[in-house]
Amino acid sequence: MKFFTASLSLCLVSISQLVFSSPILVSRAADSELDVWSPTITYPKGEHIVWESGLTVYNMTWETADIPERAQNNTGIIMLGYLDDDDDSSDEHLDWKDPLASGFAIRDGIAYFTIDPARNLTTMDSYILCLLGDSGNISDRLTIEAAQA
Repeated sequence: MKFFTASLSLCLVSISQLVFSSPILVSRAADSELDVWSPTITYPKGEHIVWESGLTVYNMTWETADIPERAQNNTGIIMLGYLDDDDDSSDEHLDWKDPLASGFAIRDGIAYFTIDPARNLTTMDSYILCLLGDSGNISDRLTIEAAQA
């Protein structure tokens, strides 16, 4: 019984660490404050961007001219999310289970992906993309139309 209780406690602590830990990667130089590089998202940017769920290959781009040396070898993840104007929180409703892209080099400034129709997305004009790799940056809102049946 003690083994079961200890195992359960360890499992719960591990799960809480995963749930409440930040997904954003940061570096800490010796004797310095946290140093986070936050690249400017260059696409999607602006109004009236409309994508369709399906086989089309899309991309996300960001500035890399000011990338610090310590971030040169970082890899990134792009998550799909959405903003809800009726939600007073800052929740970006990111789909943590199914990233759009992962494992690409942050220094490249671009990543390619498709929006799988199996996601069963609803047509909305409040989708966002979130770039994770050194910090978490979100794109402007864009519309994604549901896959045609």
